[in-house]
Amino acid sequence: MLFLNFVASNDEAMPDEKLTRQKDRAHDAVFKAFFSDATIARNYLLHYSPPAVYGQIDFSLFRKNDTAFVSGRFGLSFSDVLYETRLTTGAPARLLFLFEHKSYLPNFPIHLQLLDYLLQIWEDDLKNGRPLSVIIPIVVYHGEKGWEQKTFSDFFPDLPEDWRVFVPNFHYLLTDLSRVPPLEIQNKRESEYVRNLFLALKFARNKDLIVKNWKKIFTFGVPYFHDDRDKILFQTLRFYIVNLHKMQNIEINALNEQLPDPERDWMDSIPEIFGEKWKRAGVRKGRKIEREENNRTFTLKTLQKFPDWSDAEVAEFVGVTVEYVQQMRRELAKGK
Repeated sequence: MLFLNFVASNDEAMPDEKLTRQKDRAHDAVFKAFFSDATIARNYLLHYSPPAVYGQIDFSLFRKNDTAFVSGRFGLSFSDVLYETRLTTGAPARLLFLFEHKSYLPNFPIHLQLLDYLLQIWEDDLKNGRPLSVIIPIVVYHGEKGWEQKTFSDFFPDLPEDWRVFVPNFHYLLTDLSRVPPLEIQNKRESEYVRNLFLALKFARNKDLIVKNWKKIFTFGVPYFHDDRDKILFQTLRFYIVNLHKMQNIEINALNEQLPDPERDWMDSIPEIFGEKWKRAGVRKGRKIEREENNRTFTLKTLQKFPDWSDAEVAEFVGVTVEYVQQMRRELAKGK
């Protein structure tokens, strides 16, 4: 069985720690929201991994698994998204995805945190009576500096050649968005919403570039644009960018004039969903009863779309209290 684990990572604190952590959570949340969608995960593999990897995956068995592996060692913590399938040969395997969003790079080998995960996954195999899975780690990075990829043995420069066999050497695949030209991302049209997400991540730290590329980032378009799944991903991406740069309603409305009608209509519903902060910005559709109903609807949809998210993650994402999320979760449970 092949498992794909999409992981968002956090590094040590920087100046203005509270603001930094808020932005970190925003990066993590949008990545997790998109990569919790099996179609997006599959499209990432088809367009950003080599044929030797995606060509060996049996996508007919490709499904999300809610098993969570948590690593807080080496100053890092992770939230993960796990997929499972098999290779075309029938061999069990897992793919571990790390999302690294910091503008600076770890000062120690990433292999250490990867190895922490590998051991947990193999322990899970043994505990559940499964054969040991082959694990391919994949790092998705959108920091400002280019990622220098090294082998683990590179961190032992004075080791005699004959001793290198004792180093637990393993490779990881890397998508370094700092080195991927925007046009290359944009031209991968068949990658569906991976294109929108990666453009947003590529320009996330530069508001001028976000504004300049607003239409490219936020046009979903046919043939993918058709249901609630698209709508919640669309709203997630909007919420990420708008809150990351504290954008005002008047600026957003002007930028939205560039968008096709469906996307523009969906943006019009966001002030209702996110309620009071948009009302203060001058949005007229903020009557209390409308806010409450739309908060309820969006919370329920988020819980259904991302059932493995904690109450705190859902509350922060939607903009409601943890108690409210718990209430909505109980409503969902009663409705089953």
